[in-house]
Amino acid sequence: MEHRWGRRESTDIMVRFYARSGTTGIGRLLNISSTGAYMATTAHLRPFSLVYLEPAAASFWEIESRRIAASVVREDADGVGLEWCESAAETTKVSARLTALAGSSEDAQRSSGRRLLTQNP
Repeated sequence: MEHRWGRRESTDIMVRFYARSGTTGIGRLLNISSTGAYMATTAHLRPFSLVYLEPAAASFWEIESRRIAASVVREDADGVGLEWCESAAETTKVSARLTALAGSSEDAQRSSGRRLLTQNP
C-alpha cells in the first residue's frame, strides 16, 4: 500500500461525504495522517474527485463551516485513498477536528437520550 507522506494513525470515524460530482455516501476513515486518509466505502469515487467530509453523527449546524475537503488519489475494492486539500498547517489539525466533531455529536446524542429516559417514567 502506498503512503504519501506522514505517519498513519489507525482510526474508526464514520463520515458522510459529498463529491462535487453529486455522489454522496457514508464511509469510515480507517487511518489518517497529516496529508490524507483511507476511507472505506462502497461508493465509486473516481481519482481526482473532490470530496467534502463531515462526521456522520454531526448535525448540519455543527458542520456547516467545518467540512474537510479532500481529493481522491486512488481507489481499490474496499475504498479510496484521500489527500487533504488544506494547507500543511491546517492538515495537522484534521484528525483532531474530525474526532472533536464526531465526539461532540455523540455526546449530544447521548445527553439527549438521557433526557428522554429521565422524562419518561
